[in-house]
Amino acid sequence: MRIVIIGGIAAGTKAAAKARRVNPNAEIILYQDEADISYSACGMPYVVSGVISDPETIIIRKPKDFKKDNINVFVRYRAMRIIPEESSVVVKNLESELLESITYDRLILATGARPITPPVFGIRLKGVHMFRSNRDLALLTAEIKSQKPKRAVIVGAGYIGLELAESLYAHGIQITVIEKSKTILPQFDTDMAQLVREQLSEQGVQLILNDGLLSIQGENNQVSSVITESGNNLPADLVVISIGIKPNVELTEDTGIKLGKSGAIAVNARMETSIPSVYAAGDCCESFSRITGKPSWLPLGDIANLQGRVAGENAAGGNASFTGTLGTAIFKIFDLNVSMTGLSEKSARDAGYEPISLTVTQLDCARYFPGGKEINLKLIVDRVNGKVLGGQAIGAGAVDKIIDIVATSLLGNLSCKDLENADFAYSPPFSPVLSPVIVAAGALSARLQSA
Repeated sequence: MRIVIIGGIAAGTKAAAKARRVNPNAEIILYQDEADISYSACGMPYVVSGVISDPETIIIRKPKDFKKDNINVFVRYRAMRIIPEESSVVVKNLESELLESITYDRLILATGARPITPPVFGIRLKGVHMFRSNRDLALLTAEIKSQKPKRAVIVGAGYIGLELAESLYAHGIQITVIEKSKTILPQFDTDMAQLVREQLSEQGVQLILNDGLLSIQGENNQVSSVITESGNNLPADLVVISIGIKPNVELTEDTGIKLGKSGAIAVNARMETSIPSVYAAGDCCESFSRITGKPSWLPLGDIANLQGRVAGENAAGGNASFTGTLGTAIFKIFDLNVSMTGLSEKSARDAGYEPISLTVTQLDCARYFPGGKEINLKLIVDRVNGKVLGGQAIGAGAVDKIIDIVATSLLGNLSCKDLENADFAYSPPFSPVLSPVIVAAGALSARLQSA
């Protein structure tokens, strides 16, 4: 059996490793169009800031590591065309420009996603950067080192844009973030996103909302300013575009492989596409929500790894299923840890639920214990049956523990009544006597009972 994998960052390399464990005798070939494989894109902002001093450390495995497991990795090879009726893929050697054709018994598409590039004047000026690949990281860090920019404009106020705000701030750069929508962090409810807005303001980051990018101006082919749709002229030595990504699905054209409503590849729970023997995993494909059961596109690193593992196992002859997503996510912005899982109050309402919510603020240890840090937890449940729908936890404290409790409650289909009676670990250095989850769940349970 020959398994061919297209793409080698997260899902592709995870699929290769899992396929080898399931089938020691399969021939496994992986093609990657970049020079690097298996690197942590999630670690890239911390390389920019200098928290991670050596960029090589975010490269988890190299081709030689896979060679030890008899997995052949070809870097700087781009897949150009899939021919399903011949069970073959045409690939291009980007060094020699030569085309080759290789047949497969099983094919795994892990082509990822790429940044959305706005069609605006000045987008190709020096000093204008995207931030998605290891090459993007190298270009950005090199420019910071050589040009020592003083003013940066970040276009987009999602996870990556805000992480980069902190990363560039660490170099003493004056930061302006512009966002076309009326709020930052669209996955979060506005009341919780407000906590992050306040943190940005405290750190001196200028935030311009409800205003999009119109053009980028330059002098001598070097960026000098950003013009917004409202007419703002923002001086800039450095511009980073972070307005979103789109799945790499060009290979599916004329193949019969169906796309979902999101534009990503449609798959079933086995990560199979609409044509036999072809699988997809990671940012190029859809998944489905464990809460609503509906297809969704959530390009997150942990999901890519989980999907890659399932695709690799099944391509190698196993029988695994991907059980869906919760949308659990976390990131750091200055002194705040920002996390969420499940549905926001708005998205729950849009999905047809009747959500009610409660926000509690507590320390992450007993109130009398020194060094306590604040946690703000918003817990969202269904008014009809009290089932947990989602949560958002933001604060300087250990929000990861709190949000993982809420995520686990979603996996278990628990209600606020169930959480109200939970038995969590307690000792003064680690937690208040009643976890914020228990406090919020108890208050919501009481509200439902009195309704």
